Amino acid sequence: MKILPAVFLGLVLFLLGLKLMSLGLEALWSTPFAAAIQRYTGNRITAFLCGFIFTALTQSSSLATVLVVGIVDAGLMPLGAAISVIIGANVGTTITGQLISFQLNQYAVPLVAIGLFIFIIGKGKLQQGGKALIGLGVLLFGLKTMGEALTPIGTTAWFNKLVQIAGIHPFWGITAGALLTAVIQSSSAVIGVTIAMAQKGMIDLAGGIAVMLGADVGTCVTALLAGFSSSFTARQAAAAHLFFNLLTLCLVLPVYPFYVRLIAASAALIPRQLANAHTLYNLGGAIMILLFLTPFQRMVEGLIKPDYSSKRRILLLFSEVIRKWF
Repeated sequence: MKILPAVFLGLVLFLLGLKLMSLGLEALWSTPFAAAIQRYTGNRITAFLCGFIFTALTQSSSLATVLVVGIVDAGLMPLGAAISVIIGANVGTTITGQLISFQLNQYAVPLVAIGLFIFIIGKGKLQQGGKALIGLGVLLFGLKTMGEALTPIGTTAWFNKLVQIAGIHPFWGITAGALLTAVIQSSSAVIGVTIAMAQKGMIDLAGGIAVMLGADVGTCVTALLAGFSSSFTARQAAAAHLFFNLLTLCLVLPVYPFYVRLIAASAALIPRQLANAHTLYNLGGAIMILLFLTPFQRMVEGLIKPDYSSKRRILLLFSEVIRKWF
């Protein structure tokens, strides 16, 4: 039973590192981001790039999405622009998986040491950069801890059976990824664990891709909670995040075996293949939605209609917690 405490410790370190890195980078880039999305959201491409760049820098699509929901709630951004920014954030968050897939775990301690040194001697933005480095180091160390703790599980018959089922029937892998992400509130953590398991040979490509696709759906809970107690248009923006991920998932599932073979040819190692699968999946969905942004927006507006019921106030406290944390 020593495995569970070690996995929990690794997960806590991963989330703590992700939070530290996000806070440091947010302090460097959140103000330019707010200015940029108000200046450049008139064009769907520039709005998409704003979401992509900000999320690539802060490594938190949840942060970008919740910020957008808040800006829409204030009446400072139309729904179409908000959808473009959110789609960009979805693609930007795939940088996390790409970073983890390069197996930088051995640099965790040096990164923490360098970041701590910069944080102590630096001031202003330099100090925030040090905080981001500390966060990256802690994140990588947490990932390494989880990977080592999970290794013994890979030798058990029941776990191998579960992995085999997820590979043959993607639905179960997608469901697992979505539920884990909804609970943990971090798709990056679930994707990080999946890649760590792949590095240890504990999960195959088909099963790993299924879990990652599910993680993209599960991460929508953050935006939905943030938009639940907001204005009508803000709720539409939050729902658009969910619809985007569900629609992209529906486009991939019919050609899932072909998609797995395509990804297998993209790199030699499974961790790199998984990172490429996540990027290609989100990028392909983003291109599709951007090309048909107007019909997609009309669909969202048709499905999410005004509701003046007081029931939506029930989750007000939870939505405020999400706003503050993410």
